[in-house]
Amino acid sequence: MLSHARIARACLLALLIILLNQGHALATAPDSTLPRARTNQHHGSRVNLARTPGPSIDPYIRPDMARRMGQLRPIILVAAHRHNRMSLSGMSDQEFATVIVTILYNENFGWVEDDIAPLRIFTPIYQDLQRRANESPLGSNFSVWPANLRPSVALEILRHELPISGTQMISVPVRVTGSRIDPDAYTSQEDLYAAITAEISRDDMAVEYLAANLERGLYRAESEGAPVSWRTLAAWHNQGIISPQAIQASPTAWDYVRRATAYLPAARSLVRWHLHDGGRRMAWM
Repeated sequence: MLSHARIARACLLALLIILLNQGHALATAPDSTLPRARTNQHHGSRVNLARTPGPSIDPYIRPDMARRMGQLRPIILVAAHRHNRMSLSGMSDQEFATVIVTILYNENFGWVEDDIAPLRIFTPIYQDLQRRANESPLGSNFSVWPANLRPSVALEILRHELPISGTQMISVPVRVTGSRIDPDAYTSQEDLYAAITAEISRDDMAVEYLAANLERGLYRAESEGAPVSWRTLAAWHNQGIISPQAIQASPTAWDYVRRATAYLPAARSLVRWHLHDGGRRMAWM
């Protein structure tokens, strides 16, 4: 039996997360006439309001994030080599690694922190609260950083599942190297999600799960006959969509991709790979 104190703490965590999510959504709204973005049920995404087209952001990377990413660089390159299906992606492993890094940088902050820079000091608190809520006795399915991935999506990856049209699921040969989770060993979803949350909260495993999810995106693109680019993979991670038409029709996905563009130079620099005129370039939509 759960003690009243543990239940109260879990309820308080859930309430704080709800309030922070609502505050994040309201703070990002430059115009009250903008449509509210749909909450993504399949892929990690904070609730926000889609912006109208405009110039890209001035990218900001926390010093701590920059340090962690430097340490993760070898892990990112290995994960990219492991999960890049070149016959499907048309990318080199370095290009695939650049997509991974771009997404991690883009997930570092949201629109509200771009607009109100002083709020950046609270971002780690917000992220930690969501992790704690997932690990609380009541359980939840909030996104977990640094990859901003939901436990439910991580579970799909572990079970080799890929959602395609409608509610149909197909099996894909995607493996999460280093995972110690056997989904069938848990008797409750709360305990399973708590264990997954602990695993995807680790920087190294977050990279592995993200790379595996992007590999799923390659299989989804193959299923839909959609062209693959860094943009389509970013939109897949953020909104679970893959085709250029679907991305352009989704204000949230298009905003996410446009914002990610600002982090491409830093991502390329991290993997020590630069584009040259006349050389091989990443595929653009």
